[in-house]
Amino acid sequence: MGRPIGSLNREKPFNDALRIALRSRPLALRRVADQLLDKAEQGNLAYIHELIDRLDGKPVQVMDQPDAPAEQLSDAELYRIAAGGGSCRESSKMLLIPPAKIKSDDQI
Repeated sequence: MGRPIGSLNREKPFNDALRIALRSRPLALRRVADQLLDKAEQGNLAYIHELIDRLDGKPVQVMDQPDAPAEQLSDAELYRIAAGGGSCRESSKMLLIPPAKIKSDDQI
C-alpha cells in the first residue's frame, strides 16, 4: 500500500539512488528496456503486462458500492452504471469516455 494522499513524506531514496546511477550509465536504461521488449516479444505474459502498464498506465480499480447514494459515487462509477452497469470484473464493458452532456429537465 502506498503512502496516504497528502502525506508530507516525499523522500524516495531508492528513486534518487537509481537516478544517480542512470546518469553515470546512460545506456543502461536503454539496455534494460530492450531486454523487457525482447522478453515480451517472446510471449512472456509478465513482461507483456509490464509493458502495457508502463505505456497505458495501470487500470483503474473500480469498487462496487451498491448501497452508496449517487452523491458518494465518482463520475466514472456513475458513467459505468449509466452504460449498463455490471460488476467491476466486467471491465471490458466499462465506459471509458464520458457521454456528451445532455440537458436535464432541471436545466431547461
